[in-house]
Amino acid sequence: MTLVRSGVAQGKRLLMDAALRLMAHSRSLSSLGLRELAREAGLNPNTFYRHFQSVDELGMALIRHIADQLRQPLRDLRREAAQRAAEGGEGGPRLLGVDLGRGRLVCHETVALFFRFVEENPEAFIVGMRELHGASPLLRAELREVMEGFAQDMAEDIQNLQLVALDGEGVKRLSSLISRHLFQMSLDYLEQVDQRPRICAEAEEMIVTLFAGASVLRSLEQAPRA
Repeated sequence: MTLVRSGVAQGKRLLMDAALRLMAHSRSLSSLGLRELAREAGLNPNTFYRHFQSVDELGMALIRHIADQLRQPLRDLRREAAQRAAEGGEGGPRLLGVDLGRGRLVCHETVALFFRFVEENPEAFIVGMRELHGASPLLRAELREVMEGFAQDMAEDIQNLQLVALDGEGVKRLSSLISRHLFQMSLDYLEQVDQRPRICAEAEEMIVTLFAGASVLRSLEQAPRA
């Protein structure tokens, strides 16, 4: 499988794909040697240093590239789903003035896109979740930053689209929690093929319940006391 798209120099792309293939088979990045990587990529070992200064730098480039393949499509889909719901009259029950039907549609479509990307790129998520608890502090930090990037996108889109009745800080906290949990659920999704519809449904329910519950609590906190 080739995950690294065009637009990346060929030698760099071959090394990144080679690392992904090797790491998907119960290997950590720190255990890979430069000669092994070059051999898997079909390149001369000296080629490595034309593109990367270290194996950690290769890993960070791979993580960033994978994230870039998903972040903007998720943002675009949130906006498109919210627009379709508004134009198609997808309204439903309201909570504190917020259209729950519109929020559910956006949630359903973005969760489906996330797990479809997981299904299409299993090696990337297997490697990412392993390295999140791996030996390299640089890669652990990079993966945490990627998750926070997804959370920041989510929080901004939810506020701009007015999908929940929460202030910015509350949306950001919940988005961070949801982002981390979705990445953790990616392994269950890959391993439990027959349970994929249930996992998607649970992810959707988790997101809707967290935001709805937080909105109610905030409303109760702000209500005038008798």
